[in-house]
Amino acid sequence: MAAQAQRRVKAASNPRQRRARRGRVWAMMYHGQAIMPGSPRGTSMGHVVWTMQDAEEAIGEQEKYWISNCACRDERGRICRKGLRTCLGFAPEATSSENGRAPADKDEVAKLLSLAKDQKLVPRPFLSDEGRVVAVCFCCDCCCSYINGRKENAAGPKIEQTDMDYCTECGACVEVCHFGARTMKADKLAVNRSQCFGCGLCVAECPTQAIIMAAR
Repeated sequence: MAAQAQRRVKAASNPRQRRARRGRVWAMMYHGQAIMPGSPRGTSMGHVVWTMQDAEEAIGEQEKYWISNCACRDERGRICRKGLRTCLGFAPEATSSENGRAPADKDEVAKLLSLAKDQKLVPRPFLSDEGRVVAVCFCCDCCCSYINGRKENAAGPKIEQTDMDYCTECGACVEVCHFGARTMKADKLAVNRSQCFGCGLCVAECPTQAIIMAAR
């Protein structure tokens, strides 16, 4: 018992562990409770999945920006190679953690969006009860507690549509689908639309433009 108490005291005095704990608490609060009980899949409330185009349009309507470290990646010890400063808020308190939070100009936001596209990150906005966008996370499949757990009922408002007449079954879309909606079986593309959360990453990867995003 004494040894455990000493470890707790040591952890409490470690700035990095304190920051990680704040990030973990924040991530649990938002990733676990952002969607209100009883909300239908595809709701416009809480923390959902958007396409990059929709995220860019919403971000372009904002006047002020703050960027902070991603709470999920910060908790995992900065091991992710997809970038750490990927949480974008439109008010000082609307970023994922206090660690690294700072005001950002439009050039910095443009660089973040470019990084998100290059690294195939999934835009996940935080929406207020009124549907107002207050922040956008750019999530990866290696650190994001939401993508890894998928316990939230938070698919976005759009869903994929694949025209198999134009699909060459090259498998490029499979590589970027974080949700397991697209798989290759015996060199044939299989699409499970019930697993499509509406990020649209597959659209940009398709060499024949066989995929579009449509209203759910």
